[in-house]
Amino acid sequence: MTIFAQKKTEFEGENVKVIFDEKIESKKMSIKFSQGTWNVTLFPLFENNKIIANVFPKEAGIYSLTINYLSELYYSEIVLYKMTPKLEKLSFEFYQDCGRVFCRINSDYAPELNKEIVLNELSEEIKDILKETEK
Repeated sequence: MTIFAQKKTEFEGENVKVIFDEKIESKKMSIKFSQGTWNVTLFPLFENNKIIANVFPKEAGIYSLTINYLSELYYSEIVLYKMTPKLEKLSFEFYQDCGRVFCRINSDYAPELNKEIVLNELSEEIKDILKETEK
């Protein structure tokens, strides 16, 4: 039996760790939290091929986690931090299998994030909206 080792790229910050297998282009990935509806506060966790330091949420509350890849694949999840997440250790491990992009998410504070997810394609309607905003 032969075991093939996959090359991985890893980024680690105070609260966030992001791992990519060799098939995923890390520079085309963004991960962020947002909070609010009218007055939205953004907490970028990973973008432009780096962990963004000192922007992790500091208060308990309801946040939206959004992952974007290649401007065509996304994942979104509502996250509840019942207590201050200042010591949170959040990890994302991205890999590609059968032509789809998957991510194993682990969280010390938000148990609803402890799962494996697949990034989905944007709907045609959303792609059209994005095209209009680029003009």
